[in-house]
Amino acid sequence: MGGNSTFCGGDQSWANACVGNNGSPSYVEYSKGFSTAANMLLDQVIDDGGIHLYVDELIYPICFNMRHSVELRLKGAIDELFEIAAIKGVSFVFDSATSHDIGIIWGAFKSESESLDSRYVSLNAKINQIILDIASVDSTGQTFRYPVSNESQKHLAEVSIINIVVLKEKFAELEQSLDLLHRLNLWLRDEYQQGTHTSKLSRPMIYHLAMHLPPKNKWGDESFSETKSEIRAELNLSSNDLSKAIAKITGHYYLASLVGVTIPLEGVADDQLICFFDEWIKLHPDADGQDNNDVAELGSQAMLQEIINSFAVEREIWDSLSARLTPKFLAGMKALFYFARDKTFVEYYSVIYASYLKELQFYFDKDVQGFKESFRHLIQKTNALENVLITLFALGNASLAELLIERYSFASNYYWIEKARSGELFGYPDFAGY
Repeated sequence: MGGNSTFCGGDQSWANACVGNNGSPSYVEYSKGFSTAANMLLDQVIDDGGIHLYVDELIYPICFNMRHSVELRLKGAIDELFEIAAIKGVSFVFDSATSHDIGIIWGAFKSESESLDSRYVSLNAKINQIILDIASVDSTGQTFRYPVSNESQKHLAEVSIINIVVLKEKFAELEQSLDLLHRLNLWLRDEYQQGTHTSKLSRPMIYHLAMHLPPKNKWGDESFSETKSEIRAELNLSSNDLSKAIAKITGHYYLASLVGVTIPLEGVADDQLICFFDEWIKLHPDADGQDNNDVAELGSQAMLQEIINSFAVEREIWDSLSARLTPKFLAGMKALFYFARDKTFVEYYSVIYASYLKELQFYFDKDVQGFKESFRHLIQKTNALENVLITLFALGNASLAELLIERYSFASNYYWIEKARSGELFGYPDFAGY
């Protein structure tokens, strides 16, 4: 195929747009381009006040770009909904590629999304009227493209006037809601992948249930039978449904803590954790969680001595811990450290552990030096204690976190401790519902 002299690259690299396989845009990226074009035209015409840029001419490309952007956003939302439905094991069929009727697309999304998860209801209600307004004027994307229909009927005969200031306000409102809808879709996709739901109860409902159950040591009391009957009646659950939900709670680090259950840490016992930090503190006696810049201010000779001293301490720590340092122990420590970097879902913690265990078992069996270097990499972390504490609070293991805080005189150095204790540090977006 010969080169195209029009749709091609140029010398000014900033002006070369990446498209096709070079860009791999989704419906969302496409829609953003059309909405940006609509907003730029709206802003310029409004700023001009109709003096040089004529509203009567530009209303068509403005509305076409706006309407097409919305169609693309809804098709993207449908695709995201397919992913959520598949994770839940729910069948959902809709051919968004061949459908251009914005009313039909929206109707399918609204119905299916609210059937999948009740958290869509309030947001859909904010979007609904503006989508219906667009559908009533231009359902299939033809009204603002041509002056007449395929049946030779004049478009917009029943509308007469469109105010671009009102249009800008409404479109801004809709874009904000569609952005939030996109965030909700992505959130629910990731949330459902964690598996903390049942066929009858969503994650927020299981969280709500955990918060209202009595401590597990009271479950043998006669009153708990009455509590379960009340819960089943309130949520329309069978005995088996409730048992599945309770199993989700007792198998989930944070939710289990709400009913007084502490799930053992992955790979590392409490005394091993303390043993690790008793050694770690020798290398980081200040335990301030900040990078130590004092060495950089020393002279070259003093700096060299500082480095030599650090290596000596590291060797002492290795000699002290190496005999008891198993792949499970080190993988457990790494999981506690690295989970704090992405603590959105507690379930990630066990996934991280499994990944490190596989890697470290290989090192342990095949590459002793690699195993040692992996340990050194962790023991050198100045923020190791900070990260582990964050993880322990996230997992609901506050008692162990407080023990470490007291043992290493830690609390006075950290502004976030109270937020971790209260749970504010692990807050979810409002639309999560828990």
